[in-house]
Amino acid sequence: MKSPKKKRTIIPESIDQHIEEEFKKSPEFRKAYMDESMRLQLAYKIMQLRKSRHLSQAQLAKRMHTTQQTVSRLEDPQNVEITLSTLSKLAVALRARLSVDLVPQQASK
Repeated sequence: MKSPKKKRTIIPESIDQHIEEEFKKSPEFRKAYMDESMRLQLAYKIMQLRKSRHLSQAQLAKRMHTTQQTVSRLEDPQNVEITLSTLSKLAVALRARLSVDLVPQQASK
């Protein structure tokens, strides 16, 4: 009697390979990855622009008429509650131009 074949588990060579494989096969993973990537990019951009203007969080908060804790939350990639109004105030306080863009995705095959 033959023993049942075991399904081989293939271990990805790198985290990049694993992400790429999950990205291809799971719409849920793809959405979560894109959402997280967007939050990380925005938080990083806010912090970098603040630092390039040689401002502390407290100084930026004063310009925005808010608190240092609010600026800290804006630089936190886990913050999902940033409004366009807040981004507009942030842009003014940082002497930056706010640009919001909608980019069409490629049609899925």
